[in-house]
Amino acid sequence: MLIGIGYLPRRTGPALWQAFDAAEIADDLAHIADLGFQAVRVPLFWADFQPQPERIRPATLDAFGRFLDLAHHHGLRVRAGLWTGMWDGALWWPDWGVLPAPLPPSWPLIVDGKWVRWGRVRHPCTDERMLQARPVLVRELVAFYRDHPALLGWEPLPGLGRLTAAIPTETAMAWLQSTVEALIEAAPGRDVTVLLAADALEGRPTLWPDEVLTAGAQPSLSVATFASDRRRLPLNTRWIAFLLDLTAALAGRPVALHLAGLPTDPTGGKGLASEGVYYAAEEEAAVHLAEVLALARQRRCPELWVWRWADIPPSLWEQPPYDYPTWRRYTGLLRWQEHTWREKKLVEALKMPVSVAFPPLDVDSEAYRHDPAGQFNRLWADYQRHA
Repeated sequence: MLIGIGYLPRRTGPALWQAFDAAEIADDLAHIADLGFQAVRVPLFWADFQPQPERIRPATLDAFGRFLDLAHHHGLRVRAGLWTGMWDGALWWPDWGVLPAPLPPSWPLIVDGKWVRWGRVRHPCTDERMLQARPVLVRELVAFYRDHPALLGWEPLPGLGRLTAAIPTETAMAWLQSTVEALIEAAPGRDVTVLLAADALEGRPTLWPDEVLTAGAQPSLSVATFASDRRRLPLNTRWIAFLLDLTAALAGRPVALHLAGLPTDPTGGKGLASEGVYYAAEEEAAVHLAEVLALARQRRCPELWVWRWADIPPSLWEQPPYDYPTWRRYTGLLRWQEHTWREKKLVEALKMPVSVAFPPLDVDSEAYRHDPAGQFNRLWADYQRHA
């Protein structure tokens, strides 16, 4: 099983490409490799790479090449979030992808480093301008770095599952199939991953996991392990086992798991609940993450991606999306303490000897597709009794 981690630099954070700091990144990647990680997942913020629909920014393109070189030097692979997209609970979007309209955005929206309070997002799967802009990065970036040894693969339009929630399945499928074909033609041998939100499985998702496979991509379960929107069950590994088994059954094969991890108590204390989010004590967070790692191995997940490399430093707390809600600041393996970075006890999970024992979930895929909500409730109730 490949174990990776979501990456933004400790100091520059989401300004990674705008203020590329090779020394900072080299230090981070060396530390990440020393902890035993094999890969990093990094966002290619769309506006940073493509400031206009028909134009790329050469300096940012070069920075990505330098990032790949640094990763390769430290023995790490890179999964790149192309056309990012949803990241850290917000949609980072180019200004040319927003229509001026007296409407609230469909998602928490960031343009030019600021929250957008009104305006209509041009949908990446249906809007003509967005569709015409799509091939530019495929041609200029994907094809250019196709043979780089550090490149693991692409994650087109991070948050695709959420972004396609309100469009017809046929439209989403056509976009995904054409995108995967273009990526594979431009960079043969590099895989394509699509994140599917766990909460979408409670209803009829726009794309089922096996439909993602049909399109030529690999489905991955995206689940915030600190709490479910529906269950509010912090530190509940049984919930993760249930969702993994359900997704694998619907895919017909084991799937990768993304966003393993949770926010920790910012004071370093015993854990606290605030505004519907549980901030775990570092010790219990480590045990939970170790259980999730053991579960992923047991369920033969091809990949597991820990949420974030480092907490957001105080210097960035006033910048979106870290100004509110505050839990986004504290999901890393490193914490900012006394003017320096320190490893949380969370890193102990990477080598903690833990075993888990959850029964496999028996799912009738066809019955589930006919009544997702009813089947979900029944399966979860049964699983709680037997697990």
